[in-house]
Amino acid sequence: MASHQLDLFLDSREVTLANNVVAAFRTGDCARVQHSLAALRAEAPARADLAAFAVLLAFLEKDRDTDCATLHSDRLEQMVGEIETDVVPASRALGGEAKGFLNRIWRKLAAAAARHPFDRARPQTHSAALYLRAQAHVEAEAAAAATASGIDDGWRDPVILRWRALARYRAGGLQTARWQIFSLAWFAADGFPELLRELAAPQLESDWRCFQAEIEMPDAAWFPAWCLLAHPELAAALAAEISPPLRQAAAGSPGLLAFLVLTGILAIEPGGYSRALIKERARLQAIDAGFFAAYMRSRAVRHRQHGDRRR
Repeated sequence: MASHQLDLFLDSREVTLANNVVAAFRTGDCARVQHSLAALRAEAPARADLAAFAVLLAFLEKDRDTDCATLHSDRLEQMVGEIETDVVPASRALGGEAKGFLNRIWRKLAAAAARHPFDRARPQTHSAALYLRAQAHVEAEAAAAATASGIDDGWRDPVILRWRALARYRAGGLQTARWQIFSLAWFAADGFPELLRELAAPQLESDWRCFQAEIEMPDAAWFPAWCLLAHPELAAALAAEISPPLRQAAAGSPGLLAFLVLTGILAIEPGGYSRALIKERARLQAIDAGFFAAYMRSRAVRHRQHGDRRR
């Protein structure tokens, strides 16, 4: 056998053994991982990924011996930190299997965390946050929605709104998540650009750039109202989400108040020019003259467009 053929044979054996290790991690069977890893270490003791495999095996063994159902909050927080610091970097050695390996871990922790109450001091240990890490978006939304309904002001809590926005968008797209996204603009305006980066929603990013270019006060709290100018077809569905507590909250938020008034205007406009329309437009102008000017420009554009179609 030629020397290059021998090299190919040895290389092929090493690759096969490494693939066996990855396949063993896919099953989560500690004994199988131990056996396959020992074979790979004996064949190729200098491989760079052996250290990462050892970290992952050590975690699997610890996880096997841990009763997640009895985890207290401090231990749960410790495990989340350990996974972030040690397991996630080491999982890169699994290549395409890394995502599935991590998702199983996060899902198991999420189920364990479900019995713990919402702790604002460590939101990363909440089941909704952990289900998001596991890419279990339906479960994340359910956990976040249950928490929102179980605490005072849960409907406007920025942490819960972020969970719901991410989960809804990833499960069902922008249409299903828009209300939670807009709520974050009202109640956590400073963090809104970060949410946009997390969502990576092309339509939303395009609207955000247009909003910043067209409106003199590019405060995120005004973004939902601007979106109604750009996409008036959204108004009816969004108006159905408006609650009495939201109307009360609008007293301290001009951007939110403008949104509420504008939903009413868009509902009236199809009936033509009227006293009611005049009254609501006056309310909008009183909130902010600059935004009202943007509203009137949008009406002029729509009028020209409709006129062009009639010709």
